Amino acid sequence: MISVVGMDLDDTLLRLSPQFVPEYLKRIIQRLEEIFPQTPGIGHAFWESGIATREKARDAERLEDFFYRDFGSRTGLTRRELDPHLHAFYRNEFHQLRYLARPIFGVMGLLAALKARGYRVALLTSALFPKEAIDQRLQWAGLEGFSFDWRASLEVVHVTKPQPDYYREAAEALDTEPRQWLMVGNDLREDILPAHEAGMATYWVREDALPQDLRDLPTGVAVGPLQRVISWLDG
Repeated sequence: MISVVGMDLDDTLLRLSPQFVPEYLKRIIQRLEEIFPQTPGIGHAFWESGIATREKARDAERLEDFFYRDFGSRTGLTRRELDPHLHAFYRNEFHQLRYLARPIFGVMGLLAALKARGYRVALLTSALFPKEAIDQRLQWAGLEGFSFDWRASLEVVHVTKPQPDYYREAAEALDTEPRQWLMVGNDLREDILPAHEAGMATYWVREDALPQDLRDLPTGVAVGPLQRVISWLDG
């Protein structure tokens, strides 16, 4: 019996341009290079620490703590030196990327309908982003007023997508079993396959037909447009 619906954010509840991530990385790296000109290779270190954080196995260390420790080992900069500037970027500059996003019609109604049916709703977005960046993207999606039952972010979790333990940790956070979850997302390898491996039911959001080489999906993976999630649950 499904009692929790996990929702991906980017390109599931909010449409993002393919240029969003490259432009975000360009801007934050440029800011770090301006603030710390005495630290050669800081941009490359930021990129490499992001990869290391994405690949981190689940243990007792939160992603945020791991990132600062890894980035510090590559640059010699302390968390105290970095933290104010990163928060300032997300607070004062991240919003400038809004032009690369557009809301998706009907998502607030869908989430409200899930709540009305008694489902808990969790936001399972990439935990490589801090809460400030997630809050802003929710505003861009028109979802700032929606009360999620749980949200992943850099500050909260110990592992991120595409690792199955990310989904197991989300289930544990709401004191549930993965089999009680439906994970809804647009990305097969980030959202669907690892959530399926963790034991969740999965709904792959697609508006078009499956490519020929992807039709042999694991048993139980549902496929369809976002608007049909509720009818699938009611099914």
